[in-house]
Amino acid sequence: MLNPHEYYVATDGSDSQDGSAQRPFLTLNRAQKAVREDISRGMSGNLTVFVREGHYFLESTLCFDERDSGRDGWQVSYRNAPGERVVLSGSQAVIGWELHQEGPIWKAPLTQVSAFQTLYANGHRITKARLPATGYYTTDDQAEPGIDQLQYCEGDLPLHADLQQAQVFYWPGDGEWNWFSEVRKIGQVHPEERLLTFTNAATWKIGAESRYFLQGSLDFLTAPDQFHYDALEGVLYYWPLDGLKPDDASVYVPLLKRLIELQGADAEQPLEHFTMEGLVLQETDFFAEFRMMQENEEVDEQREGLVYVNNARNVSILSCHIRLSGSCGIFLDQFSQAITMDDCRIEQVGYCGIIASGFTPGQGSFASAEASYTNRGHQITNNEIEHGGQLVGHGCGILLYQSGDNNISHNRIASMPRYGISLKGLRHKSMPESVYEIPVTWDNHWDFLHSRNNGITYNDISCVMEDSQDGGLIEAWGCGRGNVLHGNRLHHSGVHFSFGFGIYLDDASDDFTVSHNVLDHLYSTGTGKLWMLIFAKGIGNRICNNLLVSNPDAISAIGSQEMAGEANEQLSVVGNIICDSGMLYYFVNWHPNRYAAADCNMYWRNGLPCLIGGELPLNAAGTDFRKRNVYDFAEWRKLEQGSFDSETLLADPLFVDAAAGDYRLQPESPAYQLGWSPIEFDRVGPIKGDR
Repeated sequence: MLNPHEYYVATDGSDSQDGSAQRPFLTLNRAQKAVREDISRGMSGNLTVFVREGHYFLESTLCFDERDSGRDGWQVSYRNAPGERVVLSGSQAVIGWELHQEGPIWKAPLTQVSAFQTLYANGHRITKARLPATGYYTTDDQAEPGIDQLQYCEGDLPLHADLQQAQVFYWPGDGEWNWFSEVRKIGQVHPEERLLTFTNAATWKIGAESRYFLQGSLDFLTAPDQFHYDALEGVLYYWPLDGLKPDDASVYVPLLKRLIELQGADAEQPLEHFTMEGLVLQETDFFAEFRMMQENEEVDEQREGLVYVNNARNVSILSCHIRLSGSCGIFLDQFSQAITMDDCRIEQVGYCGIIASGFTPGQGSFASAEASYTNRGHQITNNEIEHGGQLVGHGCGILLYQSGDNNISHNRIASMPRYGISLKGLRHKSMPESVYEIPVTWDNHWDFLHSRNNGITYNDISCVMEDSQDGGLIEAWGCGRGNVLHGNRLHHSGVHFSFGFGIYLDDASDDFTVSHNVLDHLYSTGTGKLWMLIFAKGIGNRICNNLLVSNPDAISAIGSQEMAGEANEQLSVVGNIICDSGMLYYFVNWHPNRYAAADCNMYWRNGLPCLIGGELPLNAAGTDFRKRNVYDFAEWRKLEQGSFDSETLLADPLFVDAAAGDYRLQPESPAYQLGWSPIEFDRVGPIKGDR
């Protein structure tokens, strides 16, 4: 008997049936049609589509719009049948394999498939054939910077390699600038000058010793777990791992860039009161070319995710497993409000785990700054986000661009090439003279910056900053006011080349509260250098009651710098514990207004002197490895008529068991005399169970 509030979908169902538990539909599209008909007649209860166990291959994006919204106080849900595993894939299986020449490479015809940029087998991503097989080449150390070319070194490009379909992945900049990566198709090769030209210019010039690799040629297929698709011949070539046959490897070709679309007609007709729950969503494609962000905003054609959301509010994505995406896991685009993502696992994504992206200042036809504040109020909680940025070097766990009033809490983020969590907007000095016909002034410029009032709390972040530089585990740049970083644990991450930080309040990051965070076991490796554990630019940032411990590679615990014409002043550094974590402070430059307060901190480095580094109007005790001055603690206390650290203690904080990583304080710790508030270690990371 048909329940008026339930429909069922099953792999052995039929769209000619009524969708009951006994006579389920075959496709989600047929269930959606039935639900829409019920909604149009008026809802008298929640409507749920239960999807039975099985693997469902989607040939086109599954789109939900305002016609799928719950109404009259009721909710519409699409979810797995309780206890059953449901997989929705944007791919098709590859069959018809045969050995290519003598092996170990196999090949299969794919005549009905257009070009694709990534491949999946046995639940993981297969790398596109590339040179070098791992790591990077670097451009010639004498190369002249160019915007549409790079100069390779002798021997890096095989003679007579077929480059008809080849691409280059590179980090533009002056070699050390590894902030954003791009992918371009190769145009021509000029062997005499050792030049590769691109069919489309890079965003920034590519200078000497810039990192890059080549991909997309059968001549580059020299290592296992890699593939090449010859779109001209319609043949897929694949070198499996460990001597496996491809038929045993379950190889899948992605057909879609977007698996699920949750998008109403416009901002006035949103999709709302809608839930997706308990589904495995997987296998989408990437782009043939990829451009870096423009002033931190994604270009239009790359605003993409395995799940894409826009013109939506009060939508929930719960307990879903989102994996194997070409671009992002979830992209919350411009008119997205009050979206909940709870208890999801997001992994093996080409770009970012989650992006929430609003309007850049001046974009759109708005009458006021407040009207342009359209991306906000999300609940991103209790998620596991791992192995991001597999195709984009600046991929991160969670990125908020012009998105505010969000609760980002109790997530676990690991294995990212750049940030764990990033908040971005636009620097004051980069803003146009007027926005929405409103003159931009110092006093009103924050009105246009919507990455504000975000609570970034109790997140566990590790193993990030794995393939970029000048970044941090949590980072902010040019965002709005009122953001709070509280109770997060940032740990076991290295800076692998150049330099990086723990918490990085970069240019024009103002009015942050940074409190009760734990930064431990951050380190330098290779040619990289862990510089400051907390680097605070901006105005009025409050750094209080943080625990910085067991980071011996750090140059300093707290750093600051004024640059790019953006003020760096009125910082407050109070009540922190710094143990075995470099110098106390580092000032790249100094201004009398830099610190509003610095006191009641505790510093301990196994009895070694407390030092301050940088540029101060004091008598130096020596210089550091950068040839900048180093000052002893007594000299620092003379600055500004003894304004700073008069109550700070140089003493052992007395951890319960530091060797075992138990950084709770013993009851007799002198830190309590300074007003120390205990860290809530047991609240960090996902909280499972009832929501």
